[in-house]
Amino acid sequence: MKHAVISTTYDSKYLWYLPVVTWVWNKMGYNVICFVPRNENISSLLYLVNSVQVEVGLKQKHIFFNAPENKQPTYAQCSRLYAAALDLPEDDVLVVSDADMFVFNPSYFHEPVKGLIDVYGADLVPPKQYPMCYLVGQVGTWRTLIGEGTPQEHLDRELGHINSASMRSDYWSRDQELAFNKLNDDDVIDYRLFNRARPGTQFASNRLDRDDAYILERLSPDIVDYHANRPGYEPHNFQTIMAILNYYFPHEDLSWIDTYNEKFKQLL
Repeated sequence: MKHAVISTTYDSKYLWYLPVVTWVWNKMGYNVICFVPRNENISSLLYLVNSVQVEVGLKQKHIFFNAPENKQPTYAQCSRLYAAALDLPEDDVLVVSDADMFVFNPSYFHEPVKGLIDVYGADLVPPKQYPMCYLVGQVGTWRTLIGEGTPQEHLDRELGHINSASMRSDYWSRDQELAFNKLNDDDVIDYRLFNRARPGTQFASNRLDRDDAYILERLSPDIVDYHANRPGYEPHNFQTIMAILNYYFPHEDLSWIDTYNEKFKQLL
């Protein structure tokens, strides 16, 4: 089985994407694992997201972690590295991704090799970092890389000792730094790097990017993924997202996304 590993906080800019991105991953043949901060008083937005996922029949599992409020974004970002600590078969495949990244062509990923982690877009980030979109490997390989412990134990060990009033901004790239450090410090796990940057830029080839003013002119069967316009519920962004989804899924009934979006906006 294949799993896309994503995460979100209760920030509406990210939470909105959860059922939509999950639906796309499911269409690509992947279940979704999403790490979310534990909140005793479940937000009305998350309740809506959960309800929609049940109604649509999406294959997605929430994994909750504990974190102080100021550390929740950093914990969420880094949590994706520890999905292998869950109860999963050793030969299942994990693809680490973002909550606002739509993958339309999973054949871009090479078949995972036991003992190897594949790093896609290695040239899209600064030195001594690896991008979270995408890190791919078998569960058993990931377990060897991260070592013993639960996801919560891993997160507390890596982040629990850090004290910062502006945690989110100070450690925004902590997940990418951890990915780099773990792969380069480990003597057991090897890795393969696959570059994607368009020459002279840090923009990925065959990716629709939300910063592109001409994004709808780039629609093509060759596109691998789409870094979605944000926030998704803003009218212009929503129209762009729906135009792109209708292009790649022309025979699917996407009316449930319209209904979901209206309900989501009413709760903001």
